[in-house]
Amino acid sequence: MSEGVVPGPRVRASGPADDASTGLTGDDGVDQALTALVGLEQQPLRAHVAVFDAVHGSLQDRLADAEA
Repeated sequence: MSEGVVPGPRVRASGPADDASTGLTGDDGVDQALTALVGLEQQPLRAHVAVFDAVHGSLQDRLADAEA
């Protein structure tokens, strides 16, 4: 591992074997945003920025909704 790089948490998306009613977090908006991360490790590194940006925006929107 490169010096100064700290691995982030692994995100597990719900799949067919999971109970669909529980989701990842229990919040449908957050769970939906996080599913965009599924399979990201197979995508070219250049694609990661756009996906992270989209997920970040979705989570910010969801947080704004929760605070309203």
